[in-house]
Amino acid sequence: MPPPEVQIAVEKMAQQMIALDAATAARLIDEYSVVYTRLQRDTVRLVNLAKRQELKPWQVMRLERYRTLESQFLRSMVRFSRVAGGVITESQRAAVGLSITGAPITVNAGLPPGITLNNLANVGISWNRLPEEAFEAFVGISGDGAPIGNLLSELGSKSAGDIKATIRTGIAMGEGPIATANKIRRIAGMDLSRALTISRTETLRAHREATRLNYAANSNIVKGYRRSATKDSSTCMACIALDGTLYELNEPLDSHPNCRCAMLPATLDYKDLGLQNVPEPTPLPTATDWFAEQSPAVQSKMMGTRQFDAYKKGQLDLMDLVTIKSDPVWGKSATVKSAKALGV
Repeated sequence: MPPPEVQIAVEKMAQQMIALDAATAARLIDEYSVVYTRLQRDTVRLVNLAKRQELKPWQVMRLERYRTLESQFLRSMVRFSRVAGGVITESQRAAVGLSITGAPITVNAGLPPGITLNNLANVGISWNRLPEEAFEAFVGISGDGAPIGNLLSELGSKSAGDIKATIRTGIAMGEGPIATANKIRRIAGMDLSRALTISRTETLRAHREATRLNYAANSNIVKGYRRSATKDSSTCMACIALDGTLYELNEPLDSHPNCRCAMLPATLDYKDLGLQNVPEPTPLPTATDWFAEQSPAVQSKMMGTRQFDAYKKGQLDLMDLVTIKSDPVWGKSATVKSAKALGV
């Protein structure tokens, strides 16, 4: 396992990625607010009109304002998807840039104290810096190799019909415009949530794949990478269980949407780097160790009541919770088995 310094370096990079995600999310929220503000305005006007004229739902459905609400919303979503695609692509490019500069820093941190990549260069082992063009395959595309826009183009297709149905139901039930607008906000919010998930997941994927490519281009120094899970109660149990797993350089990280795991470089044994009489680093505590130190209440919340009861009784261990699924868009992802799948 790498020394603590490398974990510190990776955590610093993670903070940079968090800042990038926050900035990207803010831009997407600002863009989506334009869509929602217009939708809310049109909804309130339509419901107020129906109440003033005491219209029945079937009469509302004949109004031009009602018929055009869906088409206007869909046009707004097409524009939002186009803008969001550009914003996410910019975020991916920035994430790749962080990987290009950050990968050698994290590898440096994984070397013994006082030894740097510059020292290794003196004995003929140098860092291979790839040109930026080598990373273009990770920018503007999703996990299945299709353009980001393909994922975003689905936004609004389902919610448009749900919005119209909510308006009809609200009028039939005699709801006021604010109550109906609040329900529509929740419906429309699912599209924004989906866009934010796509942004976060695909930006992290670009960052991780660029990091892996950097490591793979330097296999004379790096033999693989280890999964490093965020050690808090929001982390899924699959990531907790897999923390510390060593991956080969040709293996993409089997993350999942919104996964926060990082990739710690695993250098070659020090003796293979020409460093004689240098002790290898001691293993770092894993997320499994961290989990064992948590209170029963935290463990139960993270695992689920039935899984935790079986865990306490020694009927399953943490790795029993993990399953690897394959998705045509997200690729391989580590997820948590349900209580039913576990038979508990």
